[in-house]
Amino acid sequence: MTVSRIVVLVFLAVVSLQRLLETFARRGTISGRQQMQWSFHAFFWLHVIIIAGALAEHFLLRTTLAWGWTAFGFVLYIGSVILRNIAIRALGRFWSLQIEIRQEHQLIREGIYRYLRHPAYSAITLEVLSIPLVVNAWWTMLFAAVTYLPVLMLRLRQEEKALVEKFGEPYRVYQCEVGALIPRCLFLGCRSRSGSPHHS
Repeated sequence: MTVSRIVVLVFLAVVSLQRLLETFARRGTISGRQQMQWSFHAFFWLHVIIIAGALAEHFLLRTTLAWGWTAFGFVLYIGSVILRNIAIRALGRFWSLQIEIRQEHQLIREGIYRYLRHPAYSAITLEVLSIPLVVNAWWTMLFAAVTYLPVLMLRLRQEEKALVEKFGEPYRVYQCEVGALIPRCLFLGCRSRSGSPHHS
């Protein structure tokens, strides 16, 4: 077996293990009213298809890796894991894999949430694109872009509606001041206020 194929197998095995551990980890979170529950199952199975598709595409269509793209994809993947874990720690007991609004919910604007309203969604976007990029599975990357990302955007819109319903004007102000997936400071300069009256 070639070095390329060993790298692909090890990487995808690690990705699969990390995804399973995160999906089924018990975090002592507070339960609440859930919306779009089907999206959790859609994300799970799309992840399975993306990982399996990347593996199949490499073994069927590739004999080696373009190591520059592989290294770039790996950096993006590590960044996605770090960003997602920062978001999870910031939310603490309010973290959820669902759109889940609790009665005790607080609008957190500290830490990473000073710069992004939905850092976990930013992280998952990087993740589903970086996995096929590492493997140089270009058709699988296209599949991820046209299936996973539209579902993610649909869920983000629904979550935004739920958060406006929960927090009202403070969340509308937050929407104006802080970007959803990309920091507004990349374009306008960082001027978001740390706040207080969070979300997932």
